[in-house]
Amino acid sequence: MLKLWTLYQSLASKRHSGQVEGLPYLLQPQFPLLLTNTAFGYKAAAQREIEARFLALGAPPAFTLCEAADPSALLAAGYRPRATFELCIAEAHPTPHRVERVPWSEAWKVARILTEAYGAEAWRLAFAQAVGRYLKDPYHSALIVRTEGRAVGAALTGEVGLLVGVLPVGLGQGAGRALLGSIHPRPFLRLAGSEAEFPGRVVGRFVRYELPVE
Repeated sequence: MLKLWTLYQSLASKRHSGQVEGLPYLLQPQFPLLLTNTAFGYKAAAQREIEARFLALGAPPAFTLCEAADPSALLAAGYRPRATFELCIAEAHPTPHRVERVPWSEAWKVARILTEAYGAEAWRLAFAQAVGRYLKDPYHSALIVRTEGRAVGAALTGEVGLLVGVLPVGLGQGAGRALLGSIHPRPFLRLAGSEAEFPGRVVGRFVRYELPVE
């Protein structure tokens, strides 16, 4: 399994993340980014303790598995597939859009674009703080794509493209392709169903199972 937890741990809470029976998990109680609030893989011996740690913070327990992994134990316990992520290889595309790499001081702008792109404006401040910390690592970067001078999309990148988003006003105009062209030749992660804006060849799929909590 691609070590997703190592890619996203800089956006998660160091205090609340850890391992149980050797199974890694991330928690970020300040905002509900799906891959910073999940365990990675599954071990029956770790399930109850991980559930307790998530519930103690008011977070629904979740496990993210490779698509080929057997989810029967989770399904039997009441878990349901919440989201599917696809690891993709992008291609460089000629584009009229201008893509720029921005420093950590632009964390608020990057967070504004990404939270608006995913309809999560309520979490903007907390996410901006996490993005600022993430970008202080010299191996991490943020990209902003502009159309006619207006910022319409953004991406966070590291070893892979971790998070790409385009504002509703920019959808269908090639902004997503422009971001991917700047991420290339690194792979990127996208939500299944977003291939129209973020095209690429799928080389891996991961399913996040979540336990509904009333």
